[in-house]
Amino acid sequence: MKLLIQHTHRPGEISGVMTYINAIVPGLNAAGVETQILSTQTTPVKSWIAAIQWADIVHMNSSHLGFALLCKLFAKKIAIKYHYLFYISTHSHYEKMSLWKRLKLEFIQTLPKSNYPLKWKLHALIKWARFGTRFATALLCDRHIACSQFLAESLSFPWSVAALNYPIESTSGEKTLEALIQPYTFTYVGRLNPDKGVDLLLRATKLLGEQSFQVKIIGNGQDLEQLKLLVEELEIGDRVEFLGGRSSKEILEIVRSSLALVVPSRWQEPAGYVALEASSVRTCSIVSKVGGLPEMAGSSNLFFDREDYKTLAQQMQLCLENPTEALERGDQAHQYIAENFTSEKAVRELLELCQELMPNLPALVS
Repeated sequence: MKLLIQHTHRPGEISGVMTYINAIVPGLNAAGVETQILSTQTTPVKSWIAAIQWADIVHMNSSHLGFALLCKLFAKKIAIKYHYLFYISTHSHYEKMSLWKRLKLEFIQTLPKSNYPLKWKLHALIKWARFGTRFATALLCDRHIACSQFLAESLSFPWSVAALNYPIESTSGEKTLEALIQPYTFTYVGRLNPDKGVDLLLRATKLLGEQSFQVKIIGNGQDLEQLKLLVEELEIGDRVEFLGGRSSKEILEIVRSSLALVVPSRWQEPAGYVALEASSVRTCSIVSKVGGLPEMAGSSNLFFDREDYKTLAQQMQLCLENPTEALERGDQAHQYIAENFTSEKAVRELLELCQELMPNLPALVS
């Protein structure tokens, strides 16, 4: 089988999409699948056509309408994987509903107010055009895949959407209390913007009083200066350190030596890969119950409701009072991803979908 894998990223760009692609390609090749990876962001249309003609099946990882139309022009089957939220209306709040109700809500939420300036009213037209492009692409595809069960459900499609987890390596060795940074550390990794809820972590830190612990914040973003001002306002500068950007290797080393990772997101995270990374190095996570985060974290980690920084503080307190239990939770989380988030499982499930599309191809999975 010849599988063309499409994405929209540039060389060296870090993203969940590229992490997924790089994890599955070796397994696909080992199973006898010939693969080509194509970025529609950096290659000319001529290259798209040649690659599409070569392929038996196309695995899209973005809602690129022009590319999907070309695939259909050459009568190719398309399996698309969704990595991001499909609707603006699911960004901050989610409830299950039919496609028709979702479309109505999406339209209402993107309507410009009467007092908006003209450029904002025009921006609503752009939003509708972008959504129309995404939806038209979905209609052209033959199989639909999402990176979490939450995202699959949130699409509200009347057709089936399979959940195919992000694969992650889980080779980290045993971890002991002696391996943890002293004083015990809570770490945040991600963008610094309001959606990510870093201010909630800072407010929880304040509630824990004068206890001996540290908070390390890894990442950059529009809220950096505002968060630094909040640290001063809360008078917690002696316990909070902003580390800026770090390499993937450095991040994993810091997370592994932390008592817990904190993921205080406000928005409905489609998956939350950072929770998987913490589990891969046997570190407990404290995550907000939004989107696909609970799926990624598994039942052994700790949770709090969206915006509830008081309960977040209580979960941090639990880790400080019971560091051995935090380690045990990290071990259980490691076992959870070792069973459910392997590249072998992702490859097998993708190949099963491909063989449903083209049953006449030689069987590659048993």
